[in-house]
Amino acid sequence: VGALDGTLVHAIIPASQQTVYRGIGKGKCYQNVLRICDFNMIFTFVYAGWEGVAHDSRVLTEVMAEPSNNFLFPAPSKYNFCDASYTNTRGFMTPYRNVRYWLGDFYRRRAMTKDEKFNHAHAKLRNVIERAYVCFAVNNFIRKEKINDELFAQYE
Repeated sequence: VGALDGTLVHAIIPASQQTVYRGIGKGKCYQNVLRICDFNMIFTFVYAGWEGVAHDSRVLTEVMAEPSNNFLFPAPSKYNFCDASYTNTRGFMTPYRNVRYWLGDFYRRRAMTKDEKFNHAHAKLRNVIERAYVCFAVNNFIRKEKINDELFAQYE
């Protein structure tokens, strides 16, 4: 179906609530944002607002459990590709643990075992979420900086 990932996004939080939002790095506050995109790099689900210290799998579990979130479960025998911070369960496929996984791991030495081959294919497919997020960030940069781009102007 697509790819799922969580990311930490810097957040401005009222002082009284900052403790649970303090994540990695120099005491700054973060939100854990769950996002899903399809293989056309279209975001199909985004949920923001979780504390920066919340584990990715906990965010997914809680979001799925609340009907008002309108989370769309994959159809039977369909999957969202997730990284190893999630649980391998119906509708969510994770890589083999303790086996090379990241695309950079395969630059110097190709996949050899069946588990490595699976993880390499999984990483190539799941990478769509990273590319979609980069495109999203570039779009926002262009818009915020008011860079004159003729394609943006043409389709405005």
